[in-house]
Amino acid sequence: MIKIKKYRSVKGIFPGMEVRDGAGVRLRRYIGTPYLNYLDPFPLLDEFKSDNPNDYIAGFPPHPHRGFQTLTYMINGEFEHWDSTGSKGTLISGGLQWMNAGSGVIHSEMPKMKNGLLWGFQLWLNSPAKEKMSDPFYHNFKAVELSENDIKINLLAGEFMSLKQVNLAYYKFLYIDVRLIAGKDFEFELPDKTTCFCVVSEGLIEFPGNVKVKEGNLAVLSDDGNAIRFNALKDSVILIGCAPALNEPIARWGPFVMNTKEEIYQAIEDYQTGRLVKKKAADI
Repeated sequence: MIKIKKYRSVKGIFPGMEVRDGAGVRLRRYIGTPYLNYLDPFPLLDEFKSDNPNDYIAGFPPHPHRGFQTLTYMINGEFEHWDSTGSKGTLISGGLQWMNAGSGVIHSEMPKMKNGLLWGFQLWLNSPAKEKMSDPFYHNFKAVELSENDIKINLLAGEFMSLKQVNLAYYKFLYIDVRLIAGKDFEFELPDKTTCFCVVSEGLIEFPGNVKVKEGNLAVLSDDGNAIRFNALKDSVILIGCAPALNEPIARWGPFVMNTKEEIYQAIEDYQTGRLVKKKAADI
């Protein structure tokens, strides 16, 4: 039986927002803004991209997290990780770091470079209620690179075509970095009923129906359909993430993502009283 492809439409286009975070790092925020506050199950997506050291040199000094995971993808540059449990590591070009904050961690992310281009993304993945207080962990790994007919793909998490990459989320999750030259089409099949976003970091792409998404914008796709298709109108860099929605209540404040306000108050109190870190992280 021939499977009929149904391409997903663009449900909305949202601009990235210039912000400063950490000790003054310049970021472009796509999720976690007044335009797009939450895209279930993704609470936040930041892109850091600058060759001006003043935009990144101050880094992210020690700060707390609880209730979610972070996945940091370094396209170019070097950052050093340290946390309150004793874990240390260096994130280099083409590398990724997966952190489960779980019941609580305090960590820092500081640049190991004093000049040059720093470029990458950090995505937050909300954890299901039953995993909010799970044990923290860290895992460093490399992107899986694919190249075919002027299309370059970095597989960052999940399964794509016949390849498998690390997926430490509590649900199915696909995360890819796609590079297209002008005039090239890109399409792939995926499960129905998943939340999907496409970020155009560079260039200009067009979805079926003549819907164009330009650089610095995020497209939220409809959840009905079993395939994604777009064309590059310029040389483009696109970040794509797909995962099922949790459909659970969410309460968030700064570095904490929980289900209720009471849990947020508890996280703040635990941090202020030195009780946030409940278990040593395990490297996996």
